[in-house]
Amino acid sequence: MAHNIPAEEVKLYVWPGQWDLPSYDPYSLGAIMYLQLAIPGKFHVIECTDPDLSPSGQLPFLVHEQEAVASYPSIIRYVAGLAQSDKSTYPGADVDSFLPTSLRSQRNAWVAHVEANLGNLVASALFASEENWEGLTLKALATIFPVPQKYYVPSKLREAYQPRLESAGLWSQLPPVEEKKKTPFEKELRKRRAFDTKKVQQTFIREKIVAKAKPTLDIYDRLVGSNRYIFEDRISSLDVALAANILLLTKPPYPDATIKDLVTASYPNLMAHAQHVEDRILGSNTLPLKTERHSYSLWSLFPSTLFSFRTARRPQAAAKTDEERHIGHMRWGFAGLVVGVVCAYMAVLAPSQLALAARVMEQRRLERKIYRGEVDGEDEEYDEEEDDEYFGEEAT
Repeated sequence: MAHNIPAEEVKLYVWPGQWDLPSYDPYSLGAIMYLQLAIPGKFHVIECTDPDLSPSGQLPFLVHEQEAVASYPSIIRYVAGLAQSDKSTYPGADVDSFLPTSLRSQRNAWVAHVEANLGNLVASALFASEENWEGLTLKALATIFPVPQKYYVPSKLREAYQPRLESAGLWSQLPPVEEKKKTPFEKELRKRRAFDTKKVQQTFIREKIVAKAKPTLDIYDRLVGSNRYIFEDRISSLDVALAANILLLTKPPYPDATIKDLVTASYPNLMAHAQHVEDRILGSNTLPLKTERHSYSLWSLFPSTLFSFRTARRPQAAAKTDEERHIGHMRWGFAGLVVGVVCAYMAVLAPSQLALAARVMEQRRLERKIYRGEVDGEDEEYDEEEDDEYFGEEAT
């Protein structure tokens, strides 16, 4: 299990693999491929379905010693930095070391563009199409989540993608149609017409998806051209990010293969580029990935914010900023103030409250004696049963 891996080892937490790929998520797949290229054999892939473990609440994230780093660009920067901080152990960690400063800036911009645009196409293929969702993605996700999460988390994931894909014009689900009560004759009469209408709507949506996808794919087709790789015929982190998305557009067996058919038929350069990168990084001549599954407990059913001891399992993040430290100090100050107020109350006001309570009880005792005509008698010890008898008689 993951907790048996030494702390000095690099651990990469990712969404699990599907369809002969190490992960079904383009960001996780890109991170795996980069680490396999930069530090082969010196990291562990931890398949995980609990984003609450991540410092950012999202997968993938990387843990190394006391550092926890989330998001694909941040992971790339951290791993590349190992070439400087521990060159003897990770001599090839900076895959983009051959790029000059100007090209590094371009690479950063292109990687962000790939994540935003090709990432939307992958999400559309996996989550937007009703055929792909029911026939491929839902079944795949149900196999990677434990019970009972497998019954509700996949739908939550799809709902999370919907606003993003709708704003990009890539949500291809047909709107629900309100069914009105019809006689058997009306149903039979309109059955064929309804089928034709749905078919026309699906054709229109697919054409809209193709129209949205083509400009994006054209950009990357021109970027790659007929070259083996993008920069100087040497592989870079941009090649990895681009290939990860193209592989997820073309390798899964989509029931609705609208985007897959578009890429395979119209963009052979992108297909060849993705295949070169996959063979170079994940081919039969490379070191096998060291993959493990993250262990689960009952607490994984609940959000980590509900239980402070769950957050303690989260890997230690990077050093806090001045603002975060200030907020932390303010919280501790407020907690100290509350404790001080409680202590002051107990020290100053509590004795007077106790004295007042004693006087009230003495007054009740005197009233009981007056009621029974025992005022002139000697004082008696307080008896709880007499109190109950007195107030019971008074109630009647």
